Amino acid sequence: MEIKECLKELRDHYAVLFPAIEPMKVQQASVGLVKAGVPPVPADYVRLLAETNGLAWNGMTLFSLENIERNKGAFSHPGIVQNISFCQNNPLMKRRLLLGTGWEELFVYDAGLKQYLLMDRYSYDIIAVFATVAEFLDWICRPFRAQNPTDT
Repeated sequence: MEIKECLKELRDHYAVLFPAIEPMKVQQASVGLVKAGVPPVPADYVRLLAETNGLAWNGMTLFSLENIERNKGAFSHPGIVQNISFCQNNPLMKRRLLLGTGWEELFVYDAGLKQYLLMDRYSYDIIAVFATVAEFLDWICRPFRAQNPTDT
């Protein structure tokens, strides 16, 4: 499934989506990430950000480019740029970029493997591997389709 289709399914199931961001802004921020010693935002995550600058659904958060202040500062949706210290200061995150979190998971891009990893937040064990963001989103949406097989 494509990113747009998966986002529509998530929106239909009450995901919080944010206004899209210009891919050029992401590329500019990626320069700063590389200077900080972490991988740049991968190209297909840039495509996701061009559709929604982050999302939140059912305990899962995919980061926006930078923190998004909401509700007059009472809540902030996390950003990739503000979370780089997690990658810089953690030897288990070498050549990896933190892109999101779940209840007990990390969603990470591994620049060495050129793959997305869903990892246990505490042990760093790999739970699942995805070639693309769309593949990850499709994996998240599968339970919807199992409940309503005629809706696909």
